[in-house]
Formats: sequence, structure tokens, C-alpha cells
Amino acid sequence: MPNAIPRGAVFLGKREVNFGIDRDTILVPRSIGPLHQLIVVARMNPVEVYNIRVIFESGASEDYGLREKLFTTSDRLIVDLPGHSRMVREVIFRYRTLNNAVRRAVVELWGI
Repeated sequence: MPNAIPRGAVFLGKREVNFGIDRDTILVPRSIGPLHQLIVVARMNPVEVYNIRVIFESGASEDYGLREKLFTTSDRLIVDLPGHSRMVREVIFRYRTLNNAVRRAVVELWGI
């Protein structure tokens, strides 16, 4: 997937996505440092993302209610975090694998 992940982005984690609506959490290590943007990409099969909730180190959270389809060829979902760079504690996804695929999709989370 060329150009989906910009230079300097840091890998934060990945999860396999179930076929029905699924909820998963990626814990972000404290060693990552402050972020100003999150990037979500789909691998293996396309994914439909319903919601992303970002929990910051302070305990505050931000919900990104959306309905985006991510295809494995070149799509990426960019989430701009509010304010200046912030420490992210965890990211919670609500999503599902599309197209009744034989294999589950994998979602990768990256940060800048």
C-alpha cells in the first residue's frame, strides 16, 4: 500500500476484525509520546468503521462517529486530534469486516 503510511509515522498496534460489528481496543504505550494525528488502514480485506474513540492520558476522550469504508488497496482514515499534540492512552474501534470475506480483515493504527 504505497503512500498510505507517511514517513515518520509510528506503528501503534493492530487487531483482527470480526465479521459482525466488533469492538476492539488498542493500548498506546507511553513511550510513544505526544501525537497530533492517527492513521487507520485495512489489511487483508476491507473494513467498515463506525466509530473511533480516543482516550487521552488525562482521561479526557474524543468520539469520532463516522461510517467509512476502508479498502486494502490505497484507503486510509486520518483522525486529526484536537488541539496541539496529545498523549494518547488508548483507541477504541467499532467496525466490521466487509463483503462476507473468508478471512477476517486486520486494522492497523499508526500515529504522527
